[in-house]
Amino acid sequence: MTSAQPQPAPSRPASVVPSGIVYAFQFTAVAVWVAYATLYFQSLGVSLATIGLLASIPSAVAIVAAPLWGIVADRLGDVRPPYLAGSLWAATFGLILATGPTMPWLVLVVGLLAVGTSGLTPLVDARTIQRLWPDRSRYGRARVFGSISFMITTVAIGAVVPTFGLASAFLVYAAALAVGGLSAALLLGRAERGLKVAGIGPLAGIGLLRLPGLGLFFVGSTLGWVASSIAITLLSLRVIDLGGDTSLVGISWAVNAAVEIPLMILFPRIANRFRVEWLIVGGIAFVVLRSLLWWLASTPATFIAVTALSGFSFTLMLVGTTSYIATRVPATLRATAQALFTSTTYAIGQILGAIIAGQVAQVAGLGGVYPVSAAIALVGALLAWWSIARPHATAAAGVSAAAVARRDTHEPSPARPDPA
Repeated sequence: MTSAQPQPAPSRPASVVPSGIVYAFQFTAVAVWVAYATLYFQSLGVSLATIGLLASIPSAVAIVAAPLWGIVADRLGDVRPPYLAGSLWAATFGLILATGPTMPWLVLVVGLLAVGTSGLTPLVDARTIQRLWPDRSRYGRARVFGSISFMITTVAIGAVVPTFGLASAFLVYAAALAVGGLSAALLLGRAERGLKVAGIGPLAGIGLLRLPGLGLFFVGSTLGWVASSIAITLLSLRVIDLGGDTSLVGISWAVNAAVEIPLMILFPRIANRFRVEWLIVGGIAFVVLRSLLWWLASTPATFIAVTALSGFSFTLMLVGTTSYIATRVPATLRATAQALFTSTTYAIGQILGAIIAGQVAQVAGLGGVYPVSAAIALVGALLAWWSIARPHATAAAGVSAAAVARRDTHEPSPARPDPA
């Protein structure tokens, strides 16, 4: 009689904490930038139109730099070296920015800073998905550390800026980036060696757009981020315009993050009840609703209350896209794909949105940006639905995802959590 073979013990799911710590430091820096950079630029005597152009520079740089950071990581099979290099580079130029450079040096400093920051989010996103695979829906639980950090930072900086000045915020910015880079190097670990691919180049990333539905989805997603950027680029200035102060600026951004936190924690359950494709479309639809309500808001209180919708739009668009793309591309191209469909779409959206916002605000006032945002978001939502959510698009995507799954079976199994 043959004894039964012992069954291997089930592997323990990888912890979200290492990625969460990196997100926390990274989004401390993000909070400083998105909430206070426009106010800082205004304090340096820059016009609304020029503020819009300055706000677009990081994203213009990211269109080229973000995919290149992803390609470097894919070739190395390790996100840690490029993440550390990018964060330390950006921290250096954050310190220079705090000295208050004048035009045209301000443009140069912002551009060089963006070279470093452009790859940070897609790199840690790709490694997080890689570590948590196959339970990609847990990504939101790692990313929530960033939202908590964002919320705390915006409120804290808003409280101390009246005493120490806006330049002090960029000292915090630089320190957070430097510590975040070191944390990534120490905590994220290296992927399995089998995932290293030496032959990846720029054309491989562009080739992803030929997969069924992804090219049109890229356009729809980009329009969603354009619309979001139009509405949110000058948010801090709008709060001041309605009679608020820097403390209310911090609170307005914190309200956004406060909504993101439970959504990211609960995203796995939400994704189990609703298809991720519909969550992405719903996220863009929230941009339409938010822009229309912001257009009608006439006091800081009502404006800040509407800001809560930003948490819905951002979480559903970002976490939904990150999760969706992870199932549609081969494992060896995931860092490149995340750079293309998260950072590059976001970057294009930020460029066009910031420029449009600055130009519209210069002519029609800060309130004039919101109907423009709503119209563009509506088009983006329709394109996203057509490309990935309607029944025919879902069937085509299923065939593509199955092919990707078959390809990935020839690589080290992602079902074994990374020991890092």
